Amino acid sequence: MRKHILLTFISFGLASLIVSGCASTAEIMQQQGYGPNYSQGYGDGCASGKNAAGSLFDQFTKDVNRYQRNSKYAMGWRDGYATCKSQWKEEMKQIRAYQKKKK
Repeated sequence: MRKHILLTFISFGLASLIVSGCASTAEIMQQQGYGPNYSQGYGDGCASGKNAAGSLFDQFTKDVNRYQRNSKYAMGWRDGYATCKSQWKEEMKQIRAYQKKKK
């Protein structure tokens, strides 16, 4: 049972890495036309949100000085945190539901 859960988490982590490739969230957002301050804030907030939701693959990241002085970075950070935290929670909920169903 524990082995199955561990394998599920490892598989999910590898899938996340494959999907994201080598580009960071900030780099992808800049390619899509978002400014560098918002993009970097979003990337930092996203990693922080995933960490807050229980991800073992992400760290809390926040440039406090930049957050306090740069409204675009702060907005991006808040948006990234909220979005990625809720997405991570939903993905974990789906994994648990799948595991329950397989029992």
